[in-house]
Amino acid sequence: MKLVMFFLTLMLSQGVYSMEKETANELKKMGATVEENPQYPQVISYKLKNGLKILMLEKNFVPTVSYTMMFKVGNVDNIQGQTGLAHMFEHMAFKGTANIGTKDYEKEKLILDRIDEIQSEISSEDKKELRDEEKLKKLNEEYKKLTDEAEKYQIREELWKIYNELGQHNLNAFTSNDYTGYVIELPADRMEAYFKIESDRFKNPAMRDFYKERDVVHEELRMYETNPNRISWDKLFSNAFIAHPYHNPVIGFEDDVSHLLRPNAFAFYQKFYVPNNATLAIVGDIDPVKTIKLAEKYFADWKASNITDTNYTKEPKQIEEKIIKVSFPSKSSIIMGFKNPGINSADMPALIVAADILANGSTSRLYKSLVEEKNMALYTGAYASTPGDRYPSLFVIASAPKGDTDVQSLDDEIMKEISEFKNNPPTQWEIDKVINNYQINLIKGLESNLEFAQTLAYNEQIMGNWKFSWNMLEKIKMVRSEDVVNVVTKYLTRSNRTTVYIVESK
Repeated sequence: MKLVMFFLTLMLSQGVYSMEKETANELKKMGATVEENPQYPQVISYKLKNGLKILMLEKNFVPTVSYTMMFKVGNVDNIQGQTGLAHMFEHMAFKGTANIGTKDYEKEKLILDRIDEIQSEISSEDKKELRDEEKLKKLNEEYKKLTDEAEKYQIREELWKIYNELGQHNLNAFTSNDYTGYVIELPADRMEAYFKIESDRFKNPAMRDFYKERDVVHEELRMYETNPNRISWDKLFSNAFIAHPYHNPVIGFEDDVSHLLRPNAFAFYQKFYVPNNATLAIVGDIDPVKTIKLAEKYFADWKASNITDTNYTKEPKQIEEKIIKVSFPSKSSIIMGFKNPGINSADMPALIVAADILANGSTSRLYKSLVEEKNMALYTGAYASTPGDRYPSLFVIASAPKGDTDVQSLDDEIMKEISEFKNNPPTQWEIDKVINNYQINLIKGLESNLEFAQTLAYNEQIMGNWKFSWNMLEKIKMVRSEDVVNVVTKYLTRSNRTTVYIVESK
């Protein structure tokens, strides 16, 4: 059975899934593009006049459809002083609209606007060196009174209730440095309901409960303070990047989050949540002609705007090693990040190969050496590009010492293994294994409609082409042993790295 499923998936990944000629012709008349190259899945592409991109893949094995709406907006797009705002808006997208979640929006809105005025006064007073505590007390009392009044007009969690009644699975969202995505799976016959709800969701957000949700996020921040893994990654990014916004935590800095205001979120929404900054990927039991008609019906009046990539300070070249030691009541660990040239660099395919050969999987060099042979490490892992792909980021290696091994000794062994690449270049077997793993992961991604929808949306909206993953595979196939040695020698140097030690406190 597994073999049969593998070949079915492989056929689909190569675009062998057949489409009726009549349907293909009708799609082309509508202005859609049907992928015909067997190297790629048979994805149908369509673009509305307002710039919204629609990607579709028909898979009729089960009567469900997966949706991913992805916006090219994330942590890097927050202005300084308002870090965490991209994440906050993601939360707001679940709080209803002018039509969903309210009994009388006109009356509710008057109260919400007054709450904004009160919160603005609270924020201004709170930032003063000498705060008027009596004034703050009165303002907070008025805020509480207005919040209670607003609740009389609100229907709690109505968006969730509607989707639950429609039979949803995996209703969720996620904010990263580079993007924000909204996902859901629904029965195939609920497509029009999806378009109706989502068009309202992104055209008419109410952003109710903003300040309550701000408090929730604030508590999340406090929880992160006791999470060694979160501390390690935050320390890495905040020290590796001194100018670029990859420096900032996605959830935001505590003081910024505490003073975010609902009007800030509306301004953010109006700038970035526009159709020409989004891709909607749809995978499953669909009629692509009907899907396009529904997209036009519900999204055509969504107004586009002029939008460009956020201006940012280019990260200066790193000239010396940075080591950060954090004493913490948890097991010790080490994470090191080397500046990479960016995902679109000609060196990136070789760096992807290097990551797998070095530290990913039980046959990787660091795993065999440090985990199996020397018994010094609990695990090893590597990432060729993190925390994002829109801009140059980091090649990361992570590990944790085992037994009596200390982080410094483990660090030395990792760097020693890296230096060995010059004398012991990758074998063709090692490179072929990376290629095979990449290809298998690409094929496996097709087994999940939701995962594949996310891949399509990410590739199109962030990487600029839904075919990015398949094109990268072809580039990886061209990587030679000397290419890997060259990029390791060029980028994986001490002067180009930032390292964080979590040292177990006694």
